[in-house]
Amino acid sequence: MTSYSDKDDDQRIENGLKKKALEEKYGAHFSQHSDLPPEMESDWLKHIELFEQQYAQQKTTTVFDYLEQPSYLQLSELNDAQISEELHRILTLMNEGGISLSALCEVDDKELYRFIIDELFVYEMDDMKIPGMMSCFTYEEFHPNAKWDINQAIDYFFSFTMGKHENIGGDGYDLLYIDSKNFISHKGEAIPEERLIKTINNFLKSFDSFEIIKKEIETLELNEEKTDATAYLDMEYKAIYNSGKEWMDYKGEAIFKLHPGNYGGWEIYAMDFPGLEL
Repeated sequence: MTSYSDKDDDQRIENGLKKKALEEKYGAHFSQHSDLPPEMESDWLKHIELFEQQYAQQKTTTVFDYLEQPSYLQLSELNDAQISEELHRILTLMNEGGISLSALCEVDDKELYRFIIDELFVYEMDDMKIPGMMSCFTYEEFHPNAKWDINQAIDYFFSFTMGKHENIGGDGYDLLYIDSKNFISHKGEAIPEERLIKTINNFLKSFDSFEIIKKEIETLELNEEKTDATAYLDMEYKAIYNSGKEWMDYKGEAIFKLHPGNYGGWEIYAMDFPGLEL
């Protein structure tokens, strides 16, 4: 009679062979040790294999065909109340079919419904169906909201950069939304990337933590082409040091200049606020 430990050992051997086969066939890479129970790891490897098999075929389809061509009504056939009902039905159907759609900003039901039937349904996507896998879309992927992206970049700076979160490499602080390669001073002079990063990191290291009291955007200037923006903030914060026993108060106007990033969203390419000189 085989004990549970023997079954686990047998499954681990099978998992090891499966990993080796996936590495040889698809170039996959796996760690030498796994914390997953053997049976759970086996299920995970099956999903990996199915994904690799479908990915290797490189087939594409439209979202409409992926959902097996669901029936729907044109906007002209619906009144406002019916639009909301039909939108709920379509979103439920999409979710059940492995397609998720969300909106980061407020979008009315009529526009969201129009977007689905006119734009999303004809969008080309990978024709891959893996149990439990969802293909996720946002309305803003197709219709970027500059003001939302700008707020996101500024909020991230205060929450993560001034929150003293480390970067992925662990050799400094998180400057994700800082365009360090194209940064300029408040006088418009280019700041070398190495000097910029060193200056920001030294500023952050000088204090134990920061308490952001106020960071309200009072004016946002966005050019017509939506390629450049300047945000003027009413800012107030405490820079805390000496193990929280002492702090310095800073308040005044903060200026952030931003432009669209190369990989989506907006990035800060200049800033000037009380306490930090760049």
